[in-house]
Amino acid sequence: MSLVIDAHNHIGVRASASQSAAELVAKMDQAGVAKGVIFPFVEGNFTNDEVKVAYDQFPDRLIPYCAVNAWEAGAAAEVRRCVKDWGFKGLKLHPTLNGFHLCDPLLVNPLFEEADSLGIPIIVHGASDLLNAPPEFAEMARRFPRVKLLMAHMGFFWGTKQAIAYAKELPNLYLETSRVPIHEITTAVRELGPGRVIWGTDSPFVDYEWEFKKMPRCTTDRAVYELVVGGTMAEILGLSAG
Repeated sequence: MSLVIDAHNHIGVRASASQSAAELVAKMDQAGVAKGVIFPFVEGNFTNDEVKVAYDQFPDRLIPYCAVNAWEAGAAAEVRRCVKDWGFKGLKLHPTLNGFHLCDPLLVNPLFEEADSLGIPIIVHGASDLLNAPPEFAEMARRFPRVKLLMAHMGFFWGTKQAIAYAKELPNLYLETSRVPIHEITTAVRELGPGRVIWGTDSPFVDYEWEFKKMPRCTTDRAVYELVVGGTMAEILGLSAG
């Protein structure tokens, strides 16, 4: 079995939710997950400090991403600082909560340029909202073909078919499965083939074990399944898949 990696988890405390590093690792242990990507909750004012603390606690289990608000002065500099000084591995953006269009060239291009320079992937909330619907992902994937861009929630609900169509066209656009029903995931895996669909949970907002247990139903091909639940993510991050 290749490395199982959860591509989408939040660490820290917000008004209606919280998750510590130890709580996440316990969920991972129960489900049989080797590693989990982590980033902060992104409502209101947030920092990446708690992600650094979590990574220091579990460096072999947790994969740290920074999150920034594109409106904030110095957002691109914060991405570089987290990667260069703290060893973070990727970037998380949430246009809906932070109030910007994903394809806004003035606000977002500098962040993608930084990711391109650093060689890190970007995961973006992509639940078919106005500010980050699938066409906005397609535009950014075209502008920055070397940046590996993950569409969290794969355009669910109304934009799933559109998301699949764009991912067929754009090899650097990946669809992430968190909180998406298995029918849509199965369709994406079948139409895109192996290596373009990536498993994630969006914990703590889910039943963690169920998000993992639904995944064997996405394909009858064991090799494809292993790519979805960790193999492709390991490749993106440059990790050993064995």
